[in-house]
Amino acid sequence: MSRLLLLVAACAGLALAGCAPPIQAVRLSEGPEPVELRMRSAVLLADQPTEIVVESPGSDSIALESGNGMDRYWSAGPVFKASLTPGFGDTTRTTRQAVRWHGQLLDRLQEPAKISACKQGRCREFYHEFPRRLLEHNRRTVALTAGWSTVFAQRSITGTDRTVLFQKALSNSVWSFQAELAERSWSALAQGFLGPDQRGASLDLSRVIKPAGDGLRYGLAMHLGMTQPTWLPEQQSPLLADRTIYQLSVGPSIMIKGVTASTQIGVHTDGVETLQVVSTRVSLNGNLTAVRSPVTLSAEKTFSFGGGAIISRRRDALESLEGAVHLVDDFAVKVGVTTHRIAWPNVRSADDLRGAETLITVGGQYSLTW
Repeated sequence: MSRLLLLVAACAGLALAGCAPPIQAVRLSEGPEPVELRMRSAVLLADQPTEIVVESPGSDSIALESGNGMDRYWSAGPVFKASLTPGFGDTTRTTRQAVRWHGQLLDRLQEPAKISACKQGRCREFYHEFPRRLLEHNRRTVALTAGWSTVFAQRSITGTDRTVLFQKALSNSVWSFQAELAERSWSALAQGFLGPDQRGASLDLSRVIKPAGDGLRYGLAMHLGMTQPTWLPEQQSPLLADRTIYQLSVGPSIMIKGVTASTQIGVHTDGVETLQVVSTRVSLNGNLTAVRSPVTLSAEKTFSFGGGAIISRRRDALESLEGAVHLVDDFAVKVGVTTHRIAWPNVRSADDLRGAETLITVGGQYSLTW
């Protein structure tokens, strides 16, 4: 699973590098002593610094000043480089937010600036307007999502001396449903999925206990889940009988609007045996974050170990990573990967059964937010 996550991260990095915005160039002056302005992005970004380069081969110094004189940058030589902060030229030093007017998002602001190219005490001044992109404050708190996916599954059960008792690769269609709330004091996530060989539902709640400033809050999280696998080959062993699995865990959480991360401990039971659970869960819904984002992510790592002995041979470990990217406002493409490893102890340790399950999910989902 770790190698797969590294591969996914590497591919994402390459994709982001390939999608990086091209350098924007503007000629401020032509002729024998040209002045050229270059920007990594066509606009000043409201959430990160923007790299600026001004080049004038015949100049011995170059300066850049905001229109109101609040910010001024200077460097010697024919090449000037600066990183303009999100507050460039802003007298209030607060983050401005885009507003809507008759349904249209007004997210562009022209920021005036003066550029001076000097040579031997004589300066040429040029006036330029930097377009600034403003971020929209997100007041939405509820999201309802339904989706359909194709799940490619590879499953196996091994017994004594790694003898393969069961092995199968297949693909199935799965329906999924999700409801999410992200408001000032509560974060809630209800999920469900229905497929031909597995179904389940879960509820995650997180309540703010202590605000930490800058939108960060500490809370207490609870997870309640139910799954019912029907693919286990129970004819191979009574240990593999299909049973409904219930899980309850509680632990501390960190919350930002639309983002919740928690580490929890609890119990995992199938009605016959009760296991102890340690889990870590992270969820991000970009439609509900303070500033809207087209990305939704959820990650889970759960380890269940059984009951009596300090080191028990009963194991149930699950790792899952799922993400969705909104192509338009309401429709998103969803991908995910899950690995599930199980160990069932027998009378003798040499006869223990071990199961492995790998799921790759590809599909789409439609969301409504308000």
